[in-house]
Amino acid sequence: MKILFGLMTVLLTIAFFVVGVVYLIARVFGQIAWNPESKAFKRLLESLRTRLKKQSANLVPWDHEMLGLLSLNRINEKKPGWFDPVSSGQLTTIYQEPVLGYVTQNAGKVQLTLARTSDREFILRKKGRETEIWLNGQPFGLYIDGNLLAPGKGSRVLARLDNRGDESQSPLVVGNAAAVSLSNPERKSGPNPRALTLLRELTPEEENAALAMALVKMGL
Repeated sequence: MKILFGLMTVLLTIAFFVVGVVYLIARVFGQIAWNPESKAFKRLLESLRTRLKKQSANLVPWDHEMLGLLSLNRINEKKPGWFDPVSSGQLTTIYQEPVLGYVTQNAGKVQLTLARTSDREFILRKKGRETEIWLNGQPFGLYIDGNLLAPGKGSRVLARLDNRGDESQSPLVVGNAAAVSLSNPERKSGPNPRALTLLRELTPEEENAALAMALVKMGL
């Protein structure tokens, strides 16, 4: 019995040691992989872009009317599993046309999403209260505490969200006036709920800000 007990103790010690080593390696790799300047992060982006091609192959062309037609509905959804941490799907218009494809991967407290229309690509890197946003490979903004801030010094406010969590709509101020009203996915109703309601005409930069904030609001 003493021999058996000793053998089990040794095996358990080895097992705990292996688990500890694997955990430390995973943490170190995770920190490298989610560093935007690292090669591992760039490889991860390319891997997700390859997956995104499948979700973007049949998208209808994006034009100036599409933002107001974007719905909260998702189709062709794939949930993450044990051996594949990536989720994916498409957003449709209120007419059930696929207009935006997305892929998402989580690692610990960090979430990385690639979203693509026929003419632009967003990257959203969410960690805690902050979401870093890139547009077509270039830094676009940082969303924190309801404010979408432009990159670089000065931190110009691109948009400000009055996030009314218990209500069905939250106004988004772009510039000096409300531009759109973002829908609350938790309070959606009807078969084809709109993702947002336009309150005025938008410039191209304002449209990019509104679409980025709609994606954040939807949890992508």
